[in-house]
Amino acid sequence: MLKVLAGAWRTATTATVPPPLEISAAELETITPLLLESGVAALSWRRLRDSSVQASSAAALQLEQAYRLHTLRAAMHERDIQRALKILRAAGTEPILVKGWAIARLYPEQGLRPYGDIDLCVKPDEYVAAHSALAREDLKDCEVDLHKGFHRLDERVWDELYSRSKLVKLDSVEVRVPCAEDHLRILCFHFLREGAWRPLWLCDIAVALEQRPADFDWELFLGKSPRRRDWYASAIVLANLLLGAFTEGVPASILKKKLPGWFVPTVLVEWERRTMRRRYRSPMSMARRAPVEALKNLRYHWPNAIEGTIGLRGPLNELPRLPFQAGNCIVRTADFLLRIGRTRRRRS
Repeated sequence: MLKVLAGAWRTATTATVPPPLEISAAELETITPLLLESGVAALSWRRLRDSSVQASSAAALQLEQAYRLHTLRAAMHERDIQRALKILRAAGTEPILVKGWAIARLYPEQGLRPYGDIDLCVKPDEYVAAHSALAREDLKDCEVDLHKGFHRLDERVWDELYSRSKLVKLDSVEVRVPCAEDHLRILCFHFLREGAWRPLWLCDIAVALEQRPADFDWELFLGKSPRRRDWYASAIVLANLLLGAFTEGVPASILKKKLPGWFVPTVLVEWERRTMRRRYRSPMSMARRAPVEALKNLRYHWPNAIEGTIGLRGPLNELPRLPFQAGNCIVRTADFLLRIGRTRRRRS
């Protein structure tokens, strides 16, 4: 997978194009299911379409079909983004779009970066109004993930992030997105918080890194917390190590970060096993209606070393990860039980 993805997002106008991909039809056949499930099928097709296996491989045809489907869906999502923004602005709120289209627009082709939900962050005291506005019947097919501020994405407060946000054009609509520094930080944190389970998210970090403006403020990106600075540096170093992301101009303080011995193996194992994907297919919320099935899938809810560490705001060092994993599991279980309790109280 790493050989296929390395530099797959580049064009001659942005950076050095990777050399033609040398891969056998048998190798491609083996990894194609993983590429399809990981959201990187379109990027993989971009690397394959000029290679020697392109014409004869059934696996390559699957990747091409995924690319075409992602391109079609991207056009549909862009339509939905415009619809949602118009309705939210009519309701008096100005959202900031993160991830999804906000990073997909930096890829060289429309269908290379698939996304599902439209992640919109709104000012906390405007959340209720925004939620009500999106409940309209004609928006039922519009997959908006509405966030109350940025508390799950960044440690910065709304006013600070909003003051640095910018408007970019999507057809006739202007979309508000975070500035380059804030968005790269959000992408790094989200990747680590989710246990680094999706290679597409590391591609996002590589793209945002290579597409950053010339006046990119590294201190603004890193922030003041030594621990968080270390997290973000780890994500940048990993993008360079696994995907060959260019690091020209990146401060030495970031590049000298030494990843702990368990870090890279955790990422590669997660990409191969796809445990987190199975977790999303069997959330704990299904326990009430399908307890046996939920019990069978309980093993998928054990956090990996990265998710456990970030979930407890721990350091990325060589110490054993089991305490962080166990602690994160306890915290998530407690949160799940609290949510059940609140739901029951509302119903009674």
